[in-house]
Amino acid sequence: MEIGFYLMITIIFTGLILLAAFDIYRKSEIKLANIQLEREKLALEHRQLEKLTIE
Repeated sequence: MEIGFYLMITIIFTGLILLAAFDIYRKSEIKLANIQLEREKLALEHRQLEKLTIE
């Protein structure tokens, strides 16, 4: 009986750790995508400004 209880607690604890790790990974992927989007936006604005100054 005691082993089953500890096994259940271990499985739940491991699941929570994996869930937290996945959440951190997903949030970091979202931040990287936002940074990439901001870079592309700035590059586009820079190209548009260069185009306006050349004309």
